[in-house]
Amino acid sequence: MSSLIIAEKANVALRIATSLSDGKVSRVKVGASTILRFSRGDREYSVLSLRGHIIELDYPKEFSSWKIDNLKELIRVNPVENVKVKGLDHVLKKLNSENNEVIVATDYDREGELIGVETLRLMERSDGIRRARFSALTKYDLVQSFENLAEVDYNLAGSAEARGVIDLMWGAALTRFFSVTTKRLGGEFISVGRVQSPTLTILVEREKEIRDFIPEKYYELSIVVNGVKFNYEGNPIKSKEEADKLLDNLKESTGVTIKEKSDRERKIYRPVPFSTTEFLRDANRIGVSVERAMAIAETLYQHGKISYPRTDNTVYPRTLSVKSILSNLSDSYLKKEVDHLVENSKLVPSRGRVETTDHPPIYPTAPMKKSELKGDYFKIYDLVARRYMATVAENADIKETDYVAETGGLKFVYTASKAVNRGWMDYYPIVYYQEKRDPELNVGDEKAFELPKVDERNTNPPPRFTQGSLLEKMEKELLGTKSTRHEIIQKLYDRGFIEGNPIRVKPLGMAMGESLIMNSEAVARPEMTAKLEKEMDQIAAGSKRKEEVIEDSRSILDNLLDDLISKSDRISEKFYETLKLEKVVGKCPKCGSDLIMDYANNARFIKCTGPSNDFFQFLPRTGKIEVTDEKCPVCGLFLIKVIRKGEKPEIRCVDNKCAYNTDRETFGKCPSDGGNLVMRRSRMSTRFIGCSNYPSCKVTLSVPQKVDIIPTSKVCPVDGFPIAIFKYGKNDVEQCLNPRCPSRSGKKEDRS
Repeated sequence: MSSLIIAEKANVALRIATSLSDGKVSRVKVGASTILRFSRGDREYSVLSLRGHIIELDYPKEFSSWKIDNLKELIRVNPVENVKVKGLDHVLKKLNSENNEVIVATDYDREGELIGVETLRLMERSDGIRRARFSALTKYDLVQSFENLAEVDYNLAGSAEARGVIDLMWGAALTRFFSVTTKRLGGEFISVGRVQSPTLTILVEREKEIRDFIPEKYYELSIVVNGVKFNYEGNPIKSKEEADKLLDNLKESTGVTIKEKSDRERKIYRPVPFSTTEFLRDANRIGVSVERAMAIAETLYQHGKISYPRTDNTVYPRTLSVKSILSNLSDSYLKKEVDHLVENSKLVPSRGRVETTDHPPIYPTAPMKKSELKGDYFKIYDLVARRYMATVAENADIKETDYVAETGGLKFVYTASKAVNRGWMDYYPIVYYQEKRDPELNVGDEKAFELPKVDERNTNPPPRFTQGSLLEKMEKELLGTKSTRHEIIQKLYDRGFIEGNPIRVKPLGMAMGESLIMNSEAVARPEMTAKLEKEMDQIAAGSKRKEEVIEDSRSILDNLLDDLISKSDRISEKFYETLKLEKVVGKCPKCGSDLIMDYANNARFIKCTGPSNDFFQFLPRTGKIEVTDEKCPVCGLFLIKVIRKGEKPEIRCVDNKCAYNTDRETFGKCPSDGGNLVMRRSRMSTRFIGCSNYPSCKVTLSVPQKVDIIPTSKVCPVDGFPIAIFKYGKNDVEQCLNPRCPSRSGKKEDRS
C-alpha cells in the first residue's frame, strides 16, 4: 500500500516526513517537484510540498482592457483557473496513479482546505482521500494526527473558494471603475476592495474627527504633601476664574490635615490565551508590524517552535498539558522564570470568551536558546512563550491606600498603590501598571505643603489607530478574517493610502475615503462586507451553497455599479477636490497661491499652484516630511521637519540652497581637489560625506548614522581633511572627518 501526503510548504513537508519516519527519508525528483519518501509499518509514503495556492483566479484575456462599459459583463463572467506552477498538474496526475490513498495535510483552515481540494481537483481524485489535522508541527502532534485521520471538509473549502471569487469580482470591478473615473491608470491605479475600502474609511473618519476636534481648556489644582501630588477633589475645573478663586482660599493656609485613610485590595487579572488578533496587537505594542509579526509566526510554526498562528480560540483545550509545555520551556533561556512560576502558581489557565475546536490558542511548542533567534524573531518567540506563562500564572494582587487631606476648606485626594503579589506581571513584557509611592501619613497628621499649583490643560481628540487597535476594530466590525486582516492593513500601506504607526491617512487615502463616504455607503461601510462574511460562515456550516452566495454578491455589485456609474462625475470631482486640499502645505511666499506637496518620477517636491508657478523646491528623498509653522532665520521661508527611523528629526529650510542648510551640511574643502565636502544620503538613506565635484572626484567618507556632526573651521594637520564635532550623547568629540585618519585611533568614531 502507498499513500501520497499533500503538504502546503516545504518546511512542513520535511517535518511530516522526518516525524513519521524517525528521520529515514529519501528524495526523488518527479518532474520539477522534489518528493520525500519513507516507510512506516507496511506502508510506503510520498510527501509532495506545494507553495500555497496552486490555482490562480483571473478573468479571460478579452477583459484585460480597463474600461467602464464592460464592468457589468465582467462580473457575470466566471473567472479562469490557471495553474500557478508549470507542469504541476502532470506531476499530480502521475502521483495520483501511483498511490492508493491521498492524505491532505495542508494547514487546517479555510485556505488550507481549499488548497487541498484544488489539488484533488487537479489530480481528478474522488476516492481514497483522508485529512490530517494538526495545530503544531511537533513529532507528537503529527504522529497523533496521522493516526487519527479525518475527512476533507468540502464545505470549508467552498467558503474559501467563494471568498476568492467574490473578492476578485469586487476588487476588479471597483478598482477599474475608480481608476478610470479618476483617470489614474497604470502604476497610479486606485486600489479598491471589499474589505480594504471600509477599513480605509474607518481610518479616514478618525482622521476627520481629529482634525475637526476643538480642544477645550480646563484646569487642575494640586498640592504636594510629603513628596507626592494630592489633587483637588473637584478637578477638573472649568474656568480660570474658578481656579483663581480656589487658589485665594488657600492663601492663608499653612498646612493640611489628613482626614481619611483607607486600604483596599484589587486584582489585575492575567491575560487570556493568544488568539491571532491578540497576538498581533501585542506584537505591534513591542514594535513589530502586524505583517512582519505574522510572517515570523508562520516561520516559527513551520519550524516547530510555536503552534498554528491563525486562530480565534482563547481557551486552551483540556488535552493540552500545561506541565508538559512548561517542562519544555524549562530547557530554554526562561528556566528561572519557569521554575519560579511552577513554585508560585496553581497552573490553572485563564480562559477567554471565544472557544473553537479547530485550533488551540497560540502557545510555544519547543524550547529555544537565546542564541538561536535574533532581532524580531526572538521578540516574537519570547512574546508567545511569556504570554503562555502569564496565562497559567496567578492574578496580580494590588494594595491601594486612599488619602483625603483638607486645607482652606478644600479636600485633596491621593491614592498610593503597591503590588503585594505581582503574579503574571513577573513574566509578561507588556504591563501598564505602575506603583505609586505611599506618603505614609495617618489620620490626624498635620503637614506643611508646597505652594498650590494650577495646571492649564486641553481636552484631547480621539487617538489615531495603531495597527493593533485597527485589527481589533476590524474584528469587531467583521471585516476580513484572522488570516487576512494583517494583509489588508499592509495593502493600505503599499497602495500609498496610509503611513506611520499610529496610522496617519495620506492625501491619496483621504481623497479615496472621502469619495467613498460621499458617494457609496455600500463600499465605504462594513455592513455589506460583514453580511458576506456571515454568508461564508454559512457555507462552511453547510447551510448555504457557495453558488448561492456568489450570485447574491453579483446582484449586490450589479446594483452598486449602476449607482456608481451614474455618479462618475461627482466622484471624480470630489476625489480631486479632496486630493488638492490634502496636499496643501501653505501659501506661496511670492504670489500667495496654495503650495502643495506632491510626488512624480520617484521625486518629492513642494510647488506653487498659481498660474505663474512661482515656487518649486525638491524635498529630501527619504524620511517623512512635516511642514512646520516656523520661519527660516536666514531667508524667512518655512522650515520642514524630516523624520527618519532611528534618527533625531532633521530641521531644514524648504529652500535647499539656503545657507541655513548649506552651512550645516558643508564641512570644509576636499584635500583631493578643493571641492566642498558635503553631507549626502544614499538611496537607502545612509548618510555619508562626499565631494561636491563628484563624479570627477570620488572622495567619500563614512560617518556614524545616529550622531549629530557639526562643522568647524579647523583642518586636520595629519591628512588635511576638515575637523568636525561629533556629538555622542552628552560627550562632544572634536576629530578629523576621515575615519581612516591615524589621529582617530582609539576614539569614539566607531559608535553608531
